[in-house]
Amino acid sequence: MSSNTHARRRPGRRAAVAAGLLLAVGLGASAQVTAQAVPAPAAVRASAAARSVTGYNGDVVTQVADFYGAYVDAEDAPAGPDSALAKALRTHYLTPAYAKRLAAWERTNGADGVLRGQNVPVEWTVTEGTTGLDAVVTLTYGGGESPTTTTRLVVTQEAAGGISDIRVTGAARAKTPAAARSVSGRTGDSVTRVADFYGAYVDAEDAPAGPDSALAKALRTHYLTPAYAKRLAAWERTNGTDGVLRAQNVPVDWTVTEGARAGEVAVTHAFGGGETPTVTTRLVVVLEPASGDVTDIRTVSAR
Repeated sequence: MSSNTHARRRPGRRAAVAAGLLLAVGLGASAQVTAQAVPAPAAVRASAAARSVTGYNGDVVTQVADFYGAYVDAEDAPAGPDSALAKALRTHYLTPAYAKRLAAWERTNGADGVLRGQNVPVEWTVTEGTTGLDAVVTLTYGGGESPTTTTRLVVTQEAAGGISDIRVTGAARAKTPAAARSVSGRTGDSVTRVADFYGAYVDAEDAPAGPDSALAKALRTHYLTPAYAKRLAAWERTNGTDGVLRAQNVPVDWTVTEGARAGEVAVTHAFGGGETPTVTTRLVVVLEPASGDVTDIRTVSAR
């Protein structure tokens, strides 16, 4: 996945209180923006060329990419679709009115209303739309011995937040400004998987009405190994802070890149900004080779 400059962003609900930031040394944290789909033999194989994913708290492209990335991961879980995570994601990202409309559409059409299909994509791209409140989502299906097909969607958010519409669009209607920011994800990519987890987790912790504990719990259950989830919970009880983000606030910017070794992904979080000093944490997220689940998060350096 890749991205360039962002068009719209707001400080996180808690990120603005950077003076009270508590940084922890030990287990660690990570960031956001991408997706996953059909299982590959090596679920977390590293890409041939180094990749980088950048997210911005409150940015429409980032939030839509967070939603689609984590949703594809939920639908493509090796043991079968993770219905608890998919439900939590819909509850968090869709407006209640649109969630009802989407459910009615699914009953009529017998397909997933978020993906507009019966399968999961192998690749996807989210691109800035034309209004500042919409994004174009391109889903690629098939590949290998199967023919490749593409579905293009326009996803619209309300000004106050929440997806209020998803509609299929043709290539001509999907045109966006030349300098539009773009975020992409692909199946079996470790950077994509970590970015999916951290992007959606930041959104859950920074929800306008207060942290979305149901979504945060569903994300931990899906992405962390059970053994590491227990270790992380014990660390949090001892340190009194969030073990995934390693802070009491949420980051305003973050970047996810390939790690120095196979099975590792590097995450950089930036806290503060504006009138408050910027504080950066650097983390390494370690993935289990077969499943791609997180087995460790450790702080590498901080300043």
